Amino acid sequence: MAGADRAFELLSDPARLPAYVPTLRLDESIAVEGGLELDVDLEERGGAPDAGFTADRATRRIDWGRPGPAYGGSIVIATGTTNTSNVTLRLHTSDDSNAAEVARVVDEAVSNMRRLLSAR
Repeated sequence: MAGADRAFELLSDPARLPAYVPTLRLDESIAVEGGLELDVDLEERGGAPDAGFTADRATRRIDWGRPGPAYGGSIVIATGTTNTSNVTLRLHTSDDSNAAEVARVVDEAVSNMRRLLSAR
């Protein structure tokens, strides 16, 4: 329902992640002028896991994950017809992940992606 370029534009925007990833939410942020004591902030919140999210427009590939082999994934968007695209989602989790819960979240994410990409 969306061409490959439009699908990439929608899925690669980190601000839109909560629209299709059911386990994410977007917290409000504020702009701070001057220095920010990031280490103090992370310590107060109990730290934050290292994670990455990269989007490559040339290949229409989105990668995310944490350092190491425990968690990561990718989305590759290929051209379908003028108004469609083929979206391939890959996810890697550790062996001790709850398989039923992972499947539930992936199913919901795929449904949300379809809804997002079908909207005009």
